[in-house]
Amino acid sequence: MVEDILRQMKTYAKRRDIQALRGVSVLLVIFYHYSIGGFKGGFLGVDIFFVISGFVITQKIATGSGSVRAQLLSFYQSRARRILPVSLLSLLGIAIASSFLLSPLNLHQYMVEGIGVLLTIPNLIFLNQNTDYLSQSLDPSPFLHFWSLGIEEQFYLVWPLLFLLFLRNRKKAVYVLTGLSLVFALLTTYNFSEVYSFYLPTSRAWELLIGASLAVSKKTIEGAKKNLVACIGWGGVVLSVILIGSDQPTPGVSTILPVLSAGLIILADAKLSTNRFLEWLGDLSFPLYLVHWPLIVILNFRSPEPSVVSRLLLIALALGLSLFLHKFVELKFRSVRGFKKRWIGIYFALGAVAISILAVSSYSFNNSTSAIKFDLTSPAIYDNGCHLPFKESEPKSSCIFGDQTSDSKIMLIGDSHGAQWFPALEEFATQTKRKLVTFTKSGCPATDLPLMRGGITDSECVKWQRALPKKLASEKPEYVIIANATQITAKVATPTNSYVNTWSAGFSSFLEKLKAQDLKVIVIGDTPYPGKNSPSCLSVHLKDPTLCDVTRTRTPSSTVTKEISLKYGAAFIDPLDWICDGATCPAVRGGINVYRDNSHLSVAFTRTLVPALTDALNKVT
Repeated sequence: MVEDILRQMKTYAKRRDIQALRGVSVLLVIFYHYSIGGFKGGFLGVDIFFVISGFVITQKIATGSGSVRAQLLSFYQSRARRILPVSLLSLLGIAIASSFLLSPLNLHQYMVEGIGVLLTIPNLIFLNQNTDYLSQSLDPSPFLHFWSLGIEEQFYLVWPLLFLLFLRNRKKAVYVLTGLSLVFALLTTYNFSEVYSFYLPTSRAWELLIGASLAVSKKTIEGAKKNLVACIGWGGVVLSVILIGSDQPTPGVSTILPVLSAGLIILADAKLSTNRFLEWLGDLSFPLYLVHWPLIVILNFRSPEPSVVSRLLLIALALGLSLFLHKFVELKFRSVRGFKKRWIGIYFALGAVAISILAVSSYSFNNSTSAIKFDLTSPAIYDNGCHLPFKESEPKSSCIFGDQTSDSKIMLIGDSHGAQWFPALEEFATQTKRKLVTFTKSGCPATDLPLMRGGITDSECVKWQRALPKKLASEKPEYVIIANATQITAKVATPTNSYVNTWSAGFSSFLEKLKAQDLKVIVIGDTPYPGKNSPSCLSVHLKDPTLCDVTRTRTPSSTVTKEISLKYGAAFIDPLDWICDGATCPAVRGGINVYRDNSHLSVAFTRTLVPALTDALNKVT
């Protein structure tokens, strides 16, 4: 009996190397989010956290005693005391701060996400919103970092039941489940949806199960081999942070390296892996993780290009807040025995307060009087399936608008910067009794420019681009209207060439094909890029919207596009004079927000350009 007690005491005692690994993980995540030190793979700190959690939790379950019911009850109570109090206070703090410091346009969305946090399903909420964690082009949510906590909470809910009730040959079962989850993750990432794979607990389970595998294997490293294995593990972590970037599919093949490296560090249990400072950070890692993200979201919103000094000061603030939460909340509840039923009521009551704060603030803004009529809607072709998302290349068979009985046909092709012109072109087609056919796709310009997305060639874009000439040949439009984004966020597949040269070659090749088909082509130049979420900026600068204006120079390739267009006999329409006044491009015109996000023209504003666009098109048709 004494041996059992000593064994359990050793099991539950904090391992210094694991605490240090926690400290490194949270540092990597913070440096990545705060853009400090060039840690392009810092987001992998979350994957390391998963391995640690899988190991610690499984070891705790495997060494438990008593009936299955008693073990499950003890485990769930322990997890609730560990996670829920700090999470709840973070939720409440974020709700209050967001209502005062972030864009009121997003508060309803934050309310929904807050409910997801309260119900421990934030990852599924972000999945439903199709949120790309690694490529945040719009205002990132202050609740976004809770996605990983959702994964862990869902694992904690299911794993003890599987482990204690259903798994007979536990070691073999854990290994099989780990392999199955990894295969599922890779298949989902590369063949279905990276966003689904990122947020689904079934795609992340293998990372936690790697830790679980270590716990059930009971394998130990002895003597000098400890330091060797630890060094290999730490080397893998360093290589991962240096070599793996957010442009690579996650979770993907590259994720295996940091996960296995973390496993080696845990397996080694080496003194080499201990460090007092990192262990201290490891003790603070949970509250520090929860508070660091909303702070940088607020700073980036209020100061789009914060200095290094301001970011370092923010880290100091995050440390201070996490120290408070650790000492007065986390440790207090961890030391409490049992679980009081009234805590559940308090949890949901305070959670309801947080959600209510967001709801009331959102309602107040939406019902306030403002000189700006915000239009955040996307063009209709986004809703009817005619504008294709990233992962699709086949549109609906019938994407015909305007005067559908007319024999005169015009065709709009391009990426989302082409689709933004749909509202105006639809009115133009209706007024001039023409048929309008659309063929547009997000992130995929109408060029012969091969793109890479997520570190691999965008196969769906390539399919769509290759289908363009055939589509044009079958439709036989009177005029082809091309509009593309020339400042593309995805990387071109030939990075050895300069951006302009690569773009020029791809667009020239495409126009040459259209010229060979004897098609009449009209190219609409690109529009300025605000570089920030323009409506969000306006929502906090209602008294002085000029603070959200941008410069005309934020269209780097318009000149090049015009030269190439004229070279191949295409007409060129430059929309900059419709959007900009001299060197400045106002964020508001006629009381309407010019942009619906950080890049695309709003539907309402585009419709105001119908007269100008009609005049320009009549001159070249």
